Amino acid sequence: METAWKRHGALLLCVLSVLTLLTSGSVATAAIPRAPEARPAITAFRQLGTWVDLYDYSLDPAASVRTMRAHGVGTLFLQTGRFNRIADPSMVGRWIERAHAIGMKVVGWYLPGYSEHLNNDVLRTLAIASYHSPSGQRFDALAVDIEYQAASSSRAEFNRDITTHLRRVRQRVGSYPVGAITPAPLGMELYPRYWRGFPWASIGRYANVVLPMGYWSYRSDCPTNSLHCPYQYTRGNILMAGRYTALPVHIIGGVGDSISARGVVSFVRGARDTAAYGGSLYDYRTTSRSWWSTLRLLNLLDEGVRPQTVASR
Repeated sequence: METAWKRHGALLLCVLSVLTLLTSGSVATAAIPRAPEARPAITAFRQLGTWVDLYDYSLDPAASVRTMRAHGVGTLFLQTGRFNRIADPSMVGRWIERAHAIGMKVVGWYLPGYSEHLNNDVLRTLAIASYHSPSGQRFDALAVDIEYQAASSSRAEFNRDITTHLRRVRQRVGSYPVGAITPAPLGMELYPRYWRGFPWASIGRYANVVLPMGYWSYRSDCPTNSLHCPYQYTRGNILMAGRYTALPVHIIGGVGDSISARGVVSFVRGARDTAAYGGSLYDYRTTSRSWWSTLRLLNLLDEGVRPQTVASR
């Protein structure tokens, strides 16, 4: 995803949640809510969203979420950390509280490093589900940004760690909604050896929504290769991610500082024509004000419809 925390009754639990974020080994994971097995509410991934990463925490949360909401955004995807850095828990609370106050949902997302980072990756992901802000606000869902391979000794280790990570998180959070942010399937086809054995089946088993990073700005061969033009790239990635996982698809387009208004129109059309569950551009800071009128059409996505060619795993 890179360019590419809540209190129960009193301040004491807020402090405990902060400690959960900051500790690297002995975390009180008993604080994590254990919901009964049930179909999770995944509406936080529905329709139009926008993204704030660790590099955007200098933005004013109150002003930013007011602007987002005015443009039709229903969900803020807020990065809580990565394997070598975490967000300031007090700032996380400000974002959540301001967003919830005006009717937005907030999904906390985390970038794992895997390999020697795996245990911390699990703890920091679980901390999203257990976090309470000073006023008791919680994240509406969590998402795992699956892409970083540099710490892994092999593709096999990387693929194995994805499955282990998602399984351990699912075992602890029960029916809490989990999203898997993945590379774009069409982009992965360009480097098959690099992505061989990618565990789509595990993502389908342990996650509730798949969010492919369909950044057509990374593809420089349009229109020579029509599959890499914004409309076709968006449509193809939705269909493939849905087919590989049998999950609803929230498509992420972009990247915002490297695309055009025409590309945004094609992206939205592709998402709507392929019945995506939701969509967004990465990221908020780089989204041009003039594009929001087009992006808000993602709020017209048909409720409950999945990509046209989704098949069983």
